[in-house]
Amino acid sequence: MSSESRQYLRKAEARLEAARDLLESRRYEDSVSRAYHCVLCCARAALTLKDLYPKTHEGTLRMFGELFVKGEGWPKIMGSNFSRLKALRDKADHSPRIESTKEDAEWSMHAAEHFLKETRSRLRQS
Repeated sequence: MSSESRQYLRKAEARLEAARDLLESRRYEDSVSRAYHCVLCCARAALTLKDLYPKTHEGTLRMFGELFVKGEGWPKIMGSNFSRLKALRDKADHSPRIESTKEDAEWSMHAAEHFLKETRSRLRQS
């Protein structure tokens, strides 16, 4: 694993810890956003191994799905969870109303934990 990938994974761990703290303090929208950023960092960690640096969140989601989920057989749930987290985060960060629920934040935490664990495991093998 490259040092850049390791740095992204360290950032992912920090984002996950922040998401957990925010969930415990009932700041659900912020927790969803941090969980999403954990997953984004994981995807970037994987993409840097292929020397790919998408400029947008949407580009990162698309490239990750094409190259790792479809191309290398990573679990399909990773692609669908990344997509769902992005939608939840977009709503949480950009809607004028408070829209994220405790259930959204709990699901987001679980999805991010799984994504980080799976990414770590797969990148160690490369």
